[in-house]
Amino acid sequence: MKEVFVLYRKLRERQLKLLNSFTPEELAIIPAGFKNNILWNLAHCVVTQQLYCYGNSGLPTHISAEFTERYRKGTVPDGHIPTQEEIDEVKTLLISTVTQLETDYNKGIFQHYNHYVTGIEYELNNIEEAIYFNISHEGVHLGSVLALKCAISQHKRA
Repeated sequence: MKEVFVLYRKLRERQLKLLNSFTPEELAIIPAGFKNNILWNLAHCVVTQQLYCYGNSGLPTHISAEFTERYRKGTVPDGHIPTQEEIDEVKTLLISTVTQLETDYNKGIFQHYNHYVTGIEYELNNIEEAIYFNISHEGVHLGSVLALKCAISQHKRA
């Protein structure tokens, strides 16, 4: 699993680099044809990791209930421009949650896992499957962020 966490950390570092490259106003833009924004996609990755890994293991998450409710599957941004505090929270959580997951995995705290079927009908039966699947889930959202970046760049040129 060591290599998996190396990959996971690289993915989160790329997400953080992208987050740092936008203004608060750009983070809130929802271009035509999209249903969410850059900040939502990145925060959603944090929430989903916590729910797949901790929630389905019957363990407490490392994020607030409010954060979870704002960015969980099925939610959409409310249209406000994020404050620096909100942006900083996502920045911190992008790194801290993957670090905590690796620490907790190495400690062996994931003793139980509740069977879960993802939106693409992929079955998660243990923490390893949850971690592997979540990396692919975050890759999809990284693609969404890159598409949003292109749409925002085109809008600025118009």
